Amino acid sequence: MTLLLALAIFLQPDLPAWMNSKQADHWARLQARHNDAVYNVPALARDLNAVAVGHAIAYEDLVRGEAETLETKTYDRIWAVLKRPPRLMPDEATISPTFVRHYGTLQKVFDWAHTLHAQTVDVLADRRMSDSQKDKEIERLWVRYNRAPFAITGLPLNMEHLDGRPHSGAFRKRFPRVNGLFWGYHWLQGAMYDMLYRTPWQTHQPQYKVIGERYHAIELLKTDREFMPMFAEVSPRFAKRFPHIANAFDNLHMLHDRVNDALAANKGREWTENEIDLAIWEVLSSTHHKCKPGEGETIGLHDHRHPMGMPGMGMMKGSDEETMYMPGMGWMRMWECAHCSVPLPSGDNWGASVTANGWTMLVRCIMCARDMAAETIGKAIIRAATEDPDKTLVLISDEMGNLTSNISTVVFLEQQGEHPTCHRWSRAFTSASAFDRYVRENAEYAGEKPISLEDWSGMSGGKPETFRRIERPNPYRS
Repeated sequence: MTLLLALAIFLQPDLPAWMNSKQADHWARLQARHNDAVYNVPALARDLNAVAVGHAIAYEDLVRGEAETLETKTYDRIWAVLKRPPRLMPDEATISPTFVRHYGTLQKVFDWAHTLHAQTVDVLADRRMSDSQKDKEIERLWVRYNRAPFAITGLPLNMEHLDGRPHSGAFRKRFPRVNGLFWGYHWLQGAMYDMLYRTPWQTHQPQYKVIGERYHAIELLKTDREFMPMFAEVSPRFAKRFPHIANAFDNLHMLHDRVNDALAANKGREWTENEIDLAIWEVLSSTHHKCKPGEGETIGLHDHRHPMGMPGMGMMKGSDEETMYMPGMGWMRMWECAHCSVPLPSGDNWGASVTANGWTMLVRCIMCARDMAAETIGKAIIRAATEDPDKTLVLISDEMGNLTSNISTVVFLEQQGEHPTCHRWSRAFTSASAFDRYVRENAEYAGEKPISLEDWSGMSGGKPETFRRIERPNPYRS
């Protein structure tokens, strides 16, 4: 036994009994009317089916000693599935039987978290439940998920700590193309949440046309990401409402990375098994059961701090409680509008969000959303509050900046004033009568006329005088 292996075994924590159990303890999904509602968005459902196949193929080939062809033959097999995804969700164990036999404990953790993923998306894609009913059902799913011993914690974890093993990064360096696929999957699995959350079901397929195109053409092919996609970077609104779920999925994806790196390190079967057991233990809910979000040690296993304004994200490399580095956007304050740097509305109030170039950012008002989308090359999706909390406006922009709306009667108010009050003078309304009612109730806008989508889309508020860029070096390159 090598000194490295002996030390790894000596430092291994006391693992929960279930991790060494040979008994069958599979937990089935909750029986519910919303099951498989994701098929209301057929292209998304099939792409998610292909993700399961892609994961399983790669893991099976790795444990069968076929790592040398992972970037060629394995990649080509996975790509063929991604181009022609299966109609139904496969059982991953039938695709990767060797992997499941070797790492059955890990597969339990994966399967149960994937079940939560699937059922949460089913709820969001359901066409019968109201938004409030969906929120309650998602919380019910979370409570049930946590009853299983192999549940992943919903607390934010420090990503720099988890990704700080001596062999961290081995997989992405050795297999950049396949790692690009894995991180592309995780991008999609995060981005779909804000697409579905509290948006009219009639918008789901048009939105996915934009997101799905980017997924296949760009996100799956990226080999130069600085870090794995984080949930709150692509679905910040859902992450703020359900931070425990966002954190659990980030922790799941980090577990995938830890497993990938252990398999790629090529240090022998016993070392790999111990390393994977450690990775599982570090993200389990039971490991952190006495901890609270926002508390904990700095850059350690029990660092449960999160950036201000975003409880659904753990601390990242180089970040502190106020700022974090976001690939493609630079240094950000998650509690500020991404366009004007004014603090975002608190509580259930919200302004709008912009999805473009692979990220989704929260902004303070509909004007900020329009201008931010216009400044971005390519297609964009704007989701915005209206006077009716049950009617979200969804605007989809093509490459030329032409906007289409899910609300045919939408009109806008835009009477520019001091930017910290933009949420009052930059608003969207579902109808002219709703606009008139707001103007009557707010005398300062007397005489204002409703602005049509065509006219409003051609307007610009200019660069906000309140915007502040944070100039700090990229922590992944410094």
